[in-house]
Amino acid sequence: MSKDMNYIAEGIDRLITLDIRARGVIYKLYDAARRLCDGPLTLTAAQKIADKLNNGDKVILTTGFMVLPKKVQETDGPLGVSALAKSLMVAFNAKPIILIEEESKEIMASALSALNLTVKVDKEEFEEEKNSVLLASFPIKVEEATEIAKRILDEYTPKGVIAIEKAGRNSKGEYHTMSGVNISSFHAKIELLIEEALARGILTIGIGDGGNEVGMGNIRDTVEKYVPQAAVCQCPCKGGIAAESKVDLLVTAAISNWGAYGIEASIAVVTGRNGALHTVEEEERMLKYLVKSGAVDGVTGKRELSVDNVPLKVHTSIIKILEGFIGK
Repeated sequence: MSKDMNYIAEGIDRLITLDIRARGVIYKLYDAARRLCDGPLTLTAAQKIADKLNNGDKVILTTGFMVLPKKVQETDGPLGVSALAKSLMVAFNAKPIILIEEESKEIMASALSALNLTVKVDKEEFEEEKNSVLLASFPIKVEEATEIAKRILDEYTPKGVIAIEKAGRNSKGEYHTMSGVNISSFHAKIELLIEEALARGILTIGIGDGGNEVGMGNIRDTVEKYVPQAAVCQCPCKGGIAAESKVDLLVTAAISNWGAYGIEASIAVVTGRNGALHTVEEEERMLKYLVKSGAVDGVTGKRELSVDNVPLKVHTSIIKILEGFIGK
């Protein structure tokens, strides 16, 4: 790792962890995740991905966090998945497989279409179409998830599994919102896939911003210490909202989408492919498509051009600064 590359990545990490909403937890979460890593989180992720992916390799990306009371997909997650999927295609000619709850597939497809990605739902068509993305659902029931997880890894032999703002179970197997409300009955049990991937030596990366996402088990003690209701939740399980699932690398960000954007920028640094970072125009188009298809802000619960109650202009500014880091 060159000194310049390391400095750039340090700046990227600092940018994506700006506590823009003053939640008061992201710096603690980042510090804990960083202690488990030899260098900047986004650069480490980019390098691990670059070490694993070769031309045409498949990689799984997953998201899905639905907001009450209408159980609708939030805007944090699909943007990050879409942008990182395209980044992996540009930099490594990868074949992305995207998993989300069945009810959120249409919303997910809208974000992908905003980047002009060819979306397939049929395996054969996906295999035949060189520059395409496979979009599929993942089961809510544990029994089905166990079987499907093995089948997916057997059929596609992916080189990595990346979870971005993906609802994660606590130590009692329950899933919660940040406010401690139980949402287990309508969220995919993706941990079965993560665990199977880990057992097979497949790279796993988790990206989160609050402590209740897949991968936060890496720093669970810190989550329980600093995140409200992390140790004890509102529902009868009383197990807290802290996710218990672990991954090879945890990337924390103030907003999970930003974690994916930071990895994109670091991929551009590692590979020299500036096209690995999506544009301001693409960011704006993705969010507009997403909201039009029914997605809501995860904090306000409204269909508006914002993510986690942060307006679009801030997200496009993040992209502009990332472009500055990579010299675009």
